[in-house]
Amino acid sequence: MENPYKLTDELNLLDATTTRLYHDDFDDLVLEVAGRDPERGILVVRCFPISAGDRFIALRTCKEKELGIVEDLAALDPDSRNALANALARAYFRPQITAVYAITEEHHIPRWQVDTDRGPRTFEIRSSRRDIRVLSQGRVLIRDADGNQYEIPNYHRLDVDSRALVEDQV
Repeated sequence: MENPYKLTDELNLLDATTTRLYHDDFDDLVLEVAGRDPERGILVVRCFPISAGDRFIALRTCKEKELGIVEDLAALDPDSRNALANALARAYFRPQITAVYAITEEHHIPRWQVDTDRGPRTFEIRSSRRDIRVLSQGRVLIRDADGNQYEIPNYHRLDVDSRALVEDQV
């Protein structure tokens, strides 16, 4: 019988028990792994941002060299988990849309007027087909013309008027 495939043979998974993450005095993310020198200015990248946002998080240097992958955010110690969660929140700024007030179109460019968990926003999207992505359970991801991301966790839970506007677009 052949040897079973081991994911760890291909991935540089960091051991959660020997990995420490924190922010230094300059608010840069620092990675300490037992037996290695600390790395500063760490960049974080979700390997599966839509389906597994808190799992398989790649840690890279500012020159994009991969240092390792955190398999599960929950496995880290509380301080490291908070530091990494804060870094992810900065890297993946994605306001959640809580209400849609209007979607107008001028020259085939939809303009959305919405309220988000971070305040009111007005943005344009280039194409409803390319820039609106409907996922399972009513989750909707929207990319505006400037590349900013917005999320509706479940458009079925929006108020009746907001839901009707979104359904016309999806």
